[in-house]
Amino acid sequence: MNWQLDQFVGKDVVFVGPGKGRAMAGVQEFLEKHGQLRSFTGVDKAVGDNPLGFLRDYNAKQTVFIKNEGIPGNELPVPYTTALQLFFSLVPATGATTIGVTGTKGKSTTTALTAHILEVAGKDVVLAGNIGISPLMTLDSATNDTVFVLELSSYQLSDLQVSPHISACINLYNDHTDWHGSLEDYWEAKHNIMRFAGVDDVFIYNPAFPELQAWADKAACRTIAVNGTDQLDISQAQLFGEHNRVNALVARQIARECGVTDEVSQQAIDSFVPLRHRMQVVAIKQGRTFVDDAIGMTPESTMASLQAISQKLGNVGCLLLGGQDRNYDFHEVMALIASQNIPNLVLFPETVEKMKAAFPASYNPMIFETSSMKDAVAWAAEHAPDNSVVLLSTAAPSYLLWKDFEDKGDQFQAAVNSLA
Repeated sequence: MNWQLDQFVGKDVVFVGPGKGRAMAGVQEFLEKHGQLRSFTGVDKAVGDNPLGFLRDYNAKQTVFIKNEGIPGNELPVPYTTALQLFFSLVPATGATTIGVTGTKGKSTTTALTAHILEVAGKDVVLAGNIGISPLMTLDSATNDTVFVLELSSYQLSDLQVSPHISACINLYNDHTDWHGSLEDYWEAKHNIMRFAGVDDVFIYNPAFPELQAWADKAACRTIAVNGTDQLDISQAQLFGEHNRVNALVARQIARECGVTDEVSQQAIDSFVPLRHRMQVVAIKQGRTFVDDAIGMTPESTMASLQAISQKLGNVGCLLLGGQDRNYDFHEVMALIASQNIPNLVLFPETVEKMKAAFPASYNPMIFETSSMKDAVAWAAEHAPDNSVVLLSTAAPSYLLWKDFEDKGDQFQAAVNSLA
């Protein structure tokens, strides 16, 4: 297709914040193929009080800046666009359908499950966004039969000024306030997934969250509430837990909007293989079941995992908790941990004292404090009761000790697999 990319012709494109390279790769390949650029360069933050101030040194008339979504927009001293903004400006020319899924937790599973249902139904599906490839990578082959299923994070949504044809928000909790500046700003970034939706679009949401209901009440688009009381059987699926049943309800409703029958959706839900690091049974070693829920980085997500695992797999004998302090309130999750009488806890820094302070007065577990995942797993294997579960679900972010939740989960799995 002959894309209209006049703003890039003869320009120097500077991608700000390459990160791991995945974010930059898709946009670089697309623009170098179609944009008639003069150059393409990736730059990262410098050290100092003004780490992106050097961007002012570029010729503003000659340069187009593309921001990695992981960098807050207010840190850039120059005008910019993002890869996602570029995608949404170009995708209408293909006639493809766009689906966007967000939420504080569950968005990766819901996005992947939605894509799986649509694939089972025979649709031409592209799984992209925060969960996979840059959607720009497949624009050349997209047609009006293509369905883009996009996981959209609050970082990505913060700059977006267009909404997908079908949008869904599963839940809203306290998270990422350090990046956005406040809880209100975090939720407002999420709001962009449907803020700009028109009369031909649809917003699917969980009415258990009043803010989502408020969005729906003011929406220009059609809205559909997905209630946790709606009927859906996941007893034959590898997914388990009430939170995953809600995720599946949202995915099924999205599929309905794409013309997929509930019968086909049920078949796909039953055959879906859950994503890595999400309540994933790693191994049974020394009579203990080791479960990797490295994605559990908020109190709410850890609570959901504890409730699901205690029902499906049995008692948790040791829970691995803690990480970066993001000002979460741990009292509710600690009350649940105490009510389940979990006898052993591993506590990682820097939330150790805050978590201890949230213990109910009657709760007195055995505690092991460490920064080493290998030592944590070895201690858990030694102290967890026979036939119990050792669960990694930290209720706090991963970035203090690990690169990300995948790194944390990979280290956990490696340590488990090295046990005798």
